[in-house]
Amino acid sequence: MAAQASCCLSGFQWDGTPTGAEDAIANNKAYVAGDNSDVAVLVIADLFGWTFINERLLCDHYAAEVGATVYMPDL
Repeated sequence: MAAQASCCLSGFQWDGTPTGAEDAIANNKAYVAGDNSDVAVLVIADLFGWTFINERLLCDHYAAEVGATVYMPDL
């Protein structure tokens, strides 16, 4: 079982620069990408956390592909 758990704690970092911004949602820090007031997507970060560049780049990608505002709160 330990071998399976250790694979989840390793990873790699994607190349790129996030284009969204840090903001707040109900007194919680959040990463926000996109600016469509009609469509929203909520992303829950994995164990690497909401500040990990891969998570932010994924939010940017969703915002661009779907045409939505993407919110990823610091839970």
